[in-house]
Amino acid sequence: MKHLIFICGLFLISPLLKSCSDSDSIVVENEEVTNIELDLKSEELIEADNAFGLDLFKEVNAELDEGKNLMISPLSISLALAMVYNGADGNTKTQMENMLHKAGFSANQINEAYQTLVESLTDHDPKVKLSIVNAIFYDQDFSVKSDFISTNQTFYDAEVEELDFNNSSSTLNRVNGWVKDKTNNKISKIIDQVSAEDVMYLMNAIYFKGQWTYQFEKDNTTDRAFYTENENELQVPTMMLDETTLNYTGTSQFQLLELPYGGEKYSMLILLPNEEYSTDDVIAEMNQSNLNDLLENLHERNLKVYLPKFEFAYANSLVDNLKALGMNDAFFASLSDFSGISDIPDLYISEVKHKSYIKVDEEGTEAAAVTGVTFGVTSVGPEPVFDVNRPFVFAIREKDTNAILFMGKVNNPLLNE
Repeated sequence: MKHLIFICGLFLISPLLKSCSDSDSIVVENEEVTNIELDLKSEELIEADNAFGLDLFKEVNAELDEGKNLMISPLSISLALAMVYNGADGNTKTQMENMLHKAGFSANQINEAYQTLVESLTDHDPKVKLSIVNAIFYDQDFSVKSDFISTNQTFYDAEVEELDFNNSSSTLNRVNGWVKDKTNNKISKIIDQVSAEDVMYLMNAIYFKGQWTYQFEKDNTTDRAFYTENENELQVPTMMLDETTLNYTGTSQFQLLELPYGGEKYSMLILLPNEEYSTDDVIAEMNQSNLNDLLENLHERNLKVYLPKFEFAYANSLVDNLKALGMNDAFFASLSDFSGISDIPDLYISEVKHKSYIKVDEEGTEAAAVTGVTFGVTSVGPEPVFDVNRPFVFAIREKDTNAILFMGKVNNPLLNE
């Protein structure tokens, strides 16, 4: 029995910009921020990705251990699944379409829309470095259909390499070396061993590095109280931004603050639950319509901001989550149909692995979080201080398209995993 190991590697790399080497610095001279204008299908695809991301975020959050931190990338997962989708057929393909909210799209429309989106995002803001890369590694004894390879090379710029999977040490070194290289050494490996039945690894890596538009001064960082959801008080290094004009909105359940990066095309959204609510309350109400309402209702407000520094890694298998969302047949050899990849009849996905890393400091950040909560009415204006002193949800988005790159929540800023 053969396996298709599908590995979705999400890599979020935080910028300690001033400590980076010259070769890794962000060059901004004589470069301008671009504007992204998408066609209708590309806009619909982003809406579908965001909807899928919210669905998945809820599933992953529901099984999260109490007090732990969480981060996923809907874009990374969607891109990796899109490559797999090019080899799916029958009920397997239909289930993937429904789960990804892409029923009604043709394969060509999906591929072209992703190609346009990725090309637009990666050279969008000179003060934000965004790299989105894909790879396919397959066993030299495994026969892969040329159309599957050429499609993923054409639309996803996938790096394709044939390896000797019988030489497990060499294969591990090559695959994990690719991961280490594409994540600037922040994640050292994605696979622990090469199974005798492994025949293919599909990879996606996203690297994000951005400077705050309004930087937090290091001299203003002090230890402040942070209250966990079980009412423990922690002393956490907390950054402070003096009163600044920022985008803000509020609902009956939470406050939403937008902190921009660079030329303000990318931003972090911070959803801070009101004291009588929890992050789970906020996440439970998320949907695409609510998210759109929130973003449309952002308005300028002068606020002083306190934000804890944090750094953590996250790792998880997404197999059970994807099954729960309706992508079931792909994980069973007796049900799966990946005839677009190979003529081997029992080809199926044995693993979907997801890893991420984030660090937020005074100079910049990279993170994940999405929010869409039933939009309520805030009858009283907020205090002129936005104090993130309790668990919160966060997201990184591109503003022209509203594409959500990353989603997450912080229960404890002191936890590193």
